[in-house]
Amino acid sequence: MNKERILAMLKDKKVQNYSYHIFFFLAFSFFVIFAIQPNLSTAFRLQKELQDLRLENKKSEEVILQIVNYQSLMEEYRESLYVLDDAVPSTPELSFAIEDISKIASASGLIVQSMTVESISLKGDTSSAPLGGQDGSSSEVQNGVLGLNTEINDQGTADVSPSSEGVVSPSSKPELLSFTVSVEGKASMEQIAEFLKQIINQRRLKTYDTIGIVSNTEGTSTIINILIRTYYL
Repeated sequence: MNKERILAMLKDKKVQNYSYHIFFFLAFSFFVIFAIQPNLSTAFRLQKELQDLRLENKKSEEVILQIVNYQSLMEEYRESLYVLDDAVPSTPELSFAIEDISKIASASGLIVQSMTVESISLKGDTSSAPLGGQDGSSSEVQNGVLGLNTEINDQGTADVSPSSEGVVSPSSKPELLSFTVSVEGKASMEQIAEFLKQIINQRRLKTYDTIGIVSNTEGTSTIINILIRTYYL
C-alpha cells in the first residue's frame, strides 16, 4: 500500500518539479563551491596583483623621471660642480682654511693677536662636540672630536698641534661636518667690516657663530673676537 502510494506521489507533477529543483540546486551548489569559487578567487587575486603592479609601475616611472631630471641638472651644471667641491670639500683642509683667514686678515688690515681651532671632527658624530669659545677650552675631546690648538707665531703663520687625547670613532652615516676657528685681533671698524665681508665672499663655505667687538680705551682701534665655522664632508 505504501509502495503504491509512494509511486503515485512520484508520478505527481508537483513532486517531480520539486524534486527537479532540489537536485538542480544541489548540483549547482556543488558546481559553485568546487568549480566557480576557485576561479573567482583566482580572478580577484589576479586583479589585485594587477593593481599592485600598476602602482609599482607608476612609482618606478616617477623615480625614473626624477633620475632623468637629476641627470639633466648634472649635465646643465657640469662645468660648475667644482665650485661645490671648493665650498664643501671632502676633507677639513685645515691648513688652507687657516691660510685663507690669515690672508684675508692681512689684506683687510686686521692685526691677528691669536687664532685657535676650537674643535674639529675627523670622523664621526659631532653632535656632542664642544662649541668653540663657550668654555675657553680648545683641547676638549668628546665622542670622536679631536681638539687642535692653533697659534699665530711671529712670522704670521699658523702652528697646528693635535691634542694627545684625540679619539676617532667610526661614522655611521655621511653628514656635513664642521670645525670652528676663533680669531682675536684689533683693527678699525672699517677694517673689521672688510674682514667680515671677505670671509663671507670666500668660495669656502664659512659662517659666524659669535662676534664680539670691544672698543679700545685709546680709541684708535677696536678689539674683535669672532668664531668662524668652516664646513666639510
